[in-house]
Amino acid sequence: MAIWSNVRLHARFSLIAWCAAGSAPAFAHGDHGGGGGTVLPAGITLVSFDVDNLRYKPISDARLAALSDQGADGVHSLKSIAVPAISIGYGLTNDLTVGVRLPYLANRSIHETDTANGGFVDRGGVYGIGDVTVTATYRFVRESAAGFDAAAIIGVKVPTGRNDAQDKDGVLFETEHQPGSGSWDGVFGLNVSKQAGPWGLSASALYGLAGDGDQATTLGDRFSYGVAVSYRLWSGSDGTRMHLAGVRPDGIMHHGGPHAHEGEAAPGVTGQASVDLTLGLAGEWHDRQTIAGMRDDNTGGNVLYVSPGVRFATERTTTSVAVGIPVATQLNGVQSEPDWRLSTSLGVKF
Repeated sequence: MAIWSNVRLHARFSLIAWCAAGSAPAFAHGDHGGGGGTVLPAGITLVSFDVDNLRYKPISDARLAALSDQGADGVHSLKSIAVPAISIGYGLTNDLTVGVRLPYLANRSIHETDTANGGFVDRGGVYGIGDVTVTATYRFVRESAAGFDAAAIIGVKVPTGRNDAQDKDGVLFETEHQPGSGSWDGVFGLNVSKQAGPWGLSASALYGLAGDGDQATTLGDRFSYGVAVSYRLWSGSDGTRMHLAGVRPDGIMHHGGPHAHEGEAAPGVTGQASVDLTLGLAGEWHDRQTIAGMRDDNTGGNVLYVSPGVRFATERTTTSVAVGIPVATQLNGVQSEPDWRLSTSLGVKF
């Protein structure tokens, strides 16, 4: 029991997973790598199932038709993208965790300009297994007394995903819409956290270095970043509400929190259930893609979300829900803008 108390908030369900370590597609139209950021005790396995559901503000068919008349080729409109993913992490040591992430892409209702025939074309949706990402997360700073941790992430996205999806007319979708990119990408990141009583503060950054992919396409580098704060609302094994102001709960990014040693529960925490309120500010920048060396000016940009949420932990499981609301959107050219995002996570330790 003590081990899981030390694991549950340090695992992928912290708001860091929602902000930067996760890979919700802010405006890129596939899932192109992510994960990492979790540090588990040696010998512990953590399996998590996450779903990111992003709704867009579609470009009207009338505007797509007008853009076709203007010769704007390849401009497309989206309604929604859902990316469920399963992740498995294993603690090799108390400070080194390896992880594997496998996503599935459901990219629904793509409408696109049709400069050859005029108007627009309803191309349908894209569905399939995406690229696997393998990561290693190493905690290089652990200051238990100060409640401060820092961990580095390094990984690689492997081109294992589906890359042959076709539209309603049998035309191959462009690489940006495919579940798999066809490229080997590097993943590099950093997570830091600070615990103070019932409050937790974390920050994270994850950079993806895009390689050359299918159809002579390079999807462009991406940079995810975020800060988050959490507050322990209650904790108690008997289900009784217990305010924790002034009590030291286990921290977001470290085992047992301040003044706790490996394998011990944090002082003041006797229950196996807890509820935390979370609030994050998360952003994603994506570079323009290039096709056969030509830059696509209707891709890339930056989106910043504010993400309130809640997290519930028991002895063996953690569940979290967060809603992402765009507060700043700067996209290149003509693209569907994100409307809102819902991120959910369920994890079990073994």
